Amino acid sequence: MSLKAALREHRAGRLREAVAIYETLLRDAPHDADLMQLLGTALAQLGRYADAVLLLAGSLEVQPDRPTVHVNLAQALRAVGREQEALECCDRAIALDGTLAGAYRMRAAALTALGRREEALASYGEAVRRAPADAAAHADLGVALEASGRSRDALQCFARAVALDPNLVAAHHNLGILAARLGDHARALQSFDRTLALQPQDAALHNNRGNALKELGRLAEALQSYTVALGIEPGHRDTLHNRAVVHLLLGQHAEALRDYDALLVRGDHAPDLIGRGIALIGLGRCEEALVPLERAIALAPGDCMAHAQRGVTLQRLGRLAEALASFDIALAIEPALPEVLNNRGVALFDLDRPEEAVTSFERALALRGAPADTYTNMGMALRALGRYREALESFARTLARKPDDSKATFASAFVRLALGDFKQGWPLYEVRLRDPELGTAPRTFVAPRWERPEELAGKRLLVYADQGLGDVIQFCRYLPSLAERGARVIFEVMPSLKALLRSLDGVQLMSRGEPVPPVDYYCPLLSLPLALDTDEGTIPHAVPYLAAEPARVAKWKARLAELPGLRVGMAWQGNPTVERLVLARGRSMPLEALAALAGVPGVSLVSLQKGPGADQLAGCAFGDRVIDLGPDFDRGPDAFLDTAAVMASLDLVISTDTAIAHLAGALARPTWVALSAVPEWRWLLAREDSPWYPTMRLFRQPARGDWRTVASALAAALNAAVVESRSGRR
Repeated sequence: MSLKAALREHRAGRLREAVAIYETLLRDAPHDADLMQLLGTALAQLGRYADAVLLLAGSLEVQPDRPTVHVNLAQALRAVGREQEALECCDRAIALDGTLAGAYRMRAAALTALGRREEALASYGEAVRRAPADAAAHADLGVALEASGRSRDALQCFARAVALDPNLVAAHHNLGILAARLGDHARALQSFDRTLALQPQDAALHNNRGNALKELGRLAEALQSYTVALGIEPGHRDTLHNRAVVHLLLGQHAEALRDYDALLVRGDHAPDLIGRGIALIGLGRCEEALVPLERAIALAPGDCMAHAQRGVTLQRLGRLAEALASFDIALAIEPALPEVLNNRGVALFDLDRPEEAVTSFERALALRGAPADTYTNMGMALRALGRYREALESFARTLARKPDDSKATFASAFVRLALGDFKQGWPLYEVRLRDPELGTAPRTFVAPRWERPEELAGKRLLVYADQGLGDVIQFCRYLPSLAERGARVIFEVMPSLKALLRSLDGVQLMSRGEPVPPVDYYCPLLSLPLALDTDEGTIPHAVPYLAAEPARVAKWKARLAELPGLRVGMAWQGNPTVERLVLARGRSMPLEALAALAGVPGVSLVSLQKGPGADQLAGCAFGDRVIDLGPDFDRGPDAFLDTAAVMASLDLVISTDTAIAHLAGALARPTWVALSAVPEWRWLLAREDSPWYPTMRLFRQPARGDWRTVASALAAALNAAVVESRSGRR
């Protein structure tokens, strides 16, 4: 065998064959420095570094003045952890040939391993100076610069390296990682894509590419990259966690839950437990969400996110005081968390502490990154405090950031209408029709929407009830006037109200759910004021526009005829579902708050309360003074038929802001309405009468929650009414 054959095998990469020939040749010439050097190099390439060290060192003993062999020995010494000796070899190589760039690179690597970073940086710089076209040298210098905190300089080195050698995988990858760290995610993505073109089966690259895409907001693509990475390296913790996070960001809570469950099989980690809790919250499984979140807190009590998400969960469960405590713990750990401050403000608002809520929202807004709805939430709290103009400004700030925000637009409509600004309020109120969360399911019809009064003559117009019972009773007043304009009006209404509304003049009634007949136009009921350009002076206020059934009136008159004194109907609680809506809170009062009415002589109190709230009669201290009309009162599928008939036999109706108040007003019965300090928009502000109902008188809380003063005012007015009625009889 010949040296020529060995070199041929070596160059072809057939290292084992080359080694066998070198060893045979070396047995015949044991002191041949070149053979020892060649065999040592081949052994190092095979990973047999200890053997390589012996041979390379032996070669240098024979011929010590060969700098490249010193460099090769240094490399082998580094591979077996003998960094100081490797450094000495590099120094000898440089002493022999100061132009040898590879010696400086190897020296720098040894210095880095020895913790002598500044000296290493200088050596990397020398390597680049000696070999400016060596891409690997630039890449190594970039790594050293990055380790020294000189990220911008490192980025330039990596860019130079890939410019010199577009196929240098490590330089592309390092460029991408550093660009991402510096916030240039577009450049990072470009580098990762180039690297993957060279090395497509690298799971870490696909994971890093996913991270860049996530930061660029390209979440679906990020998800795909993570999935590819997991196909190459299944179950990789970081990649699985990253994919779960993106599932959460995309609202794919079930998919996120699966990923977190796969992670948690291997052991509990606080970030994964928190993620699992968030996924369960998104799926509406809040009781279950508490379990991983509380486990995360036990593992990492200083993790503010765990406390914050526990607060969100408790908030959704209605455990507001506990939620507030969790938010406070999170903020004690990290005070500058605008989203947590926002959630804390919402909890305070729901606890009826709007002043404190405003303070929390202000703290959130003083920080960068506050959610846009923080302004909306603060506006809600300001409205609850009666600070209407400030509330409008807050809603406007939301809309400046999110012009299509339905919640802020709807809240603005409420405030505008409450201020009597119908011109701006009615158009804003239309937003209810495009957002189901506002309580109105969108409807579609073949016919166009009616918006121009002059188009009505001879046309079939479908009006549909788009909100609650009280709204239907209040706004059905518009329908007879539409009929007077020549329209054939078809009113689609909830079945329970169809019988009550039979007295509407010129209106054809149909129940919701029945097939819609062919029509020329349609219009939601509460959009009629907008279509008719209603302002305070043009509200249709002629009453009555509804009537009770004569037979029922006769029946109830006979039953109530023996009641002494003034006969006063009472209702104190509205629909609890509506009460839960932020803009409708505080409409009801506890029956006990009306105790002063029971003390007025010459009055017979009659309960008009049905459903929720009626149970308060049994436990009320003056319950025996209130006449309960019994289980047959308004029993059956039709709503308010008996109530309307009873009202015909009453001298007065006293109600909170409920459908009962609207019915009494529509029947033109004398009606007193007890209102919260910040009532719904329809009652306007600071007035005792209503442009909607001429027979109505309004009693307002002087301060939030002060029903006692309202009850006292009602009792005083009732006393005066009793005196007046007696005087009239005399």
